[in-house]
Amino acid sequence: MEDAGIVRYARDRDALCLYAWHPYMYNPRLRHWLGRIAVPSLVVWGDSDGIVTTDYGRAFARSIPGARFETIARCGHHPEIERPEELAALIGSFVKG
Repeated sequence: MEDAGIVRYARDRDALCLYAWHPYMYNPRLRHWLGRIAVPSLVVWGDSDGIVTTDYGRAFARSIPGARFETIARCGHHPEIERPEELAALIGSFVKG
């Protein structure tokens, strides 16, 4: 990975910690903010995520008005690393749709 990619990845992880860490991976204000999203949204989850269940992902998606929920087979918590081609295909289909 090039330096710019490493920096972008680190900043994304920092943002995750800021918005979802207190307490661990839970922000009681998140539902309020998700309900305010007013753009087409795609929530993608690994069907073998050992950290956060797909039920949580579905609930997350239901909190975003009109969101679409998709799973990626044989994928854990990081689809962008574990199954980048499948993730890109889902995103591409969503954007075209």
